Order: sequence, then structure tokens, then C-alpha cells
Amino acid sequence: MSEHVIDPGKFEELLQLEDALKNDSFGEVKNPLLEGAKKHKGTIDDPIPWPHISYSENVIKMEKAIYNFHDANPDYGLKDYMDILGSYGYTDIKVDTIDVSEMDDRCLMALFMALIRGERFCDGLILDALEAGAVQRWLARLREVVYGKKSDK
Repeated sequence: MSEHVIDPGKFEELLQLEDALKNDSFGEVKNPLLEGAKKHKGTIDDPIPWPHISYSENVIKMEKAIYNFHDANPDYGLKDYMDILGSYGYTDIKVDTIDVSEMDDRCLMALFMALIRGERFCDGLILDALEAGAVQRWLARLREVVYGKKSDK
């Protein structure tokens, strides 16, 4: 567990999304290949759009809050998020089942960063984690760590 003093203000942008993400649609998979094949030629000048995830406004805000935290708190070293997770013993991360009950603020933020960065290599990772309730559990644990008590949310 972390022994340093935690400034709750550092986490407010992210934590204020906790309720919104409980009742959000999160986003949807857009598959324009089916429609695109009818509307586009599939050439360089008129390519067929690729399937993608269209995330909700709240998910986009969450991603921005995580990057803002990273930029404003270089002392957390989140650039090396996988090394941080590894130093805590987390090497094989399954976002939907990882136990966060003993994680401190630095480890949790590294986990959030791993999720956001992982989306770049695996479309839908964030959507899967939200639909499984993982992100909501992480936010509840972060609130507990930051404020020193269980979340009422």
C-alpha cells in the first residue's frame, strides 16, 4: 500500500465520471464494411471504411482524464505503466478479472493507462472492460484509496 500523502484533487477529473459510467451505453461497434461496400468503390480515392468502436462522450472524457492525470503527474511515472504493474506482481493482466482490492493509487493509475494504451492495439478493450464492470470496480477502489473509505457509489 502507498505510504505517501494523496492529494484527492489529482483524481477528481477521473472520479467524477464514476456515476456516469455506471449507467452509460459506453459505445457501439460500427461496421461500415457491409454498408461501405455498397457506397464506396474500395479504391485509394474512395476507400471502404474499416470497422471501429464509437465510444460515448463519458468514455472519451475518461480517456482524456487519464491522459490529463499522466501529463500533470510525471512523478507517477505512468509512461512505464507496464513496468509499474510488473513491480506490483501483475504481469498477465486480464482486465475483467484482475483483483484491485490491494492496489494503491500508483498501481491503479498504471492499470488505467494500460487499458487506454491497450486500446490502440486491441479495438474494443475499453468497451469490454466497461461492459464487464472492471472499470467501475477500479474507480470504486481508487475512490477508496484516495478518500480512505469504501465508496457509497
